Formats: sequence, C-alpha cells, structure tokens
Amino acid sequence: MDIATHHRQYPLPGAGAGSGSAPHLRTGVLGEDLACRHLVEDDGLTIVARNWRLASGELRGELDVVAADEATGCVVVCEVKARRDAERFGGAVAAVSPRKRAQVRSLTAAYLRETRLPHRQVRLDVVAVDLGRVATLTHLVAAL
Repeated sequence: MDIATHHRQYPLPGAGAGSGSAPHLRTGVLGEDLACRHLVEDDGLTIVARNWRLASGELRGELDVVAADEATGCVVVCEVKARRDAERFGGAVAAVSPRKRAQVRSLTAAYLRETRLPHRQVRLDVVAVDLGRVATLTHLVAAL
C-alpha cells in the first residue's frame, strides 16, 4: 500500500498560552495546534473535533483530531504525535504502535456511531510533528 506523505516546516511560536503546564502537555498541544493548522490551511479540511474522549466501558481513549473534507464527504481522523527529541527517541512517526493503531480504529467507529456525521468515506491519518528549532510536520495520509 502506498501512503501519501506531506512534509512542511513551521517556525515555532514563542512561549504563550499553556506555558505554565507540564512540558509534555505543552508539546502535545503544540503538535495538535500545528496539525490543525496544516489540515485547515494546506488540505482545506474543517476541524470537527479535538481531543474527543471515550471514558466509559471497555474502550477508553482519545481521538486527537477529527476533520471533514466537505468536498468529498470524507471524515479524516488524525492521530497526532509530537516529539521534542526526534533523534533520541526515533521521531514522532515511530511512536504510533500497532496497539495505538487498533485503538484509533476502534475509537473512530465509536465516534462515528455517536456523532452520526454524514460521511461516505473515513480516512485514518497520522500527523507527526518533530519539534526542534523549526517544527517539521509529516502528514501520512491513510496510514492507519
């Protein structure tokens, strides 16, 4: 299976909102902010939900970003992984384990049942953000 990949670099904003929170939380929020910016500005998608949680029953977890492609009727679910030290830990893409992939698939099914979005297609993407002096975003289309 061929996976379409998009790369983009973003200058990092200065310290701002959320700067009082734990570093790993700031990293996650920054990664999600950049992913949403990319999905809207570069891909023309509409953000439908961020951090949708399911916390009851056997299935628990969170969908990072849910977007819609109005032109095609496609719901795009994005797992966002952000890392500050890509060289040390193998980068953000390496952080999406088979277990995480299965969880995203199950959560997506639950989300679609609950929200009843009108959709003809569903696509599961990974947006990996490696943070350094310049954030490098890699968007893997239909990667899960």
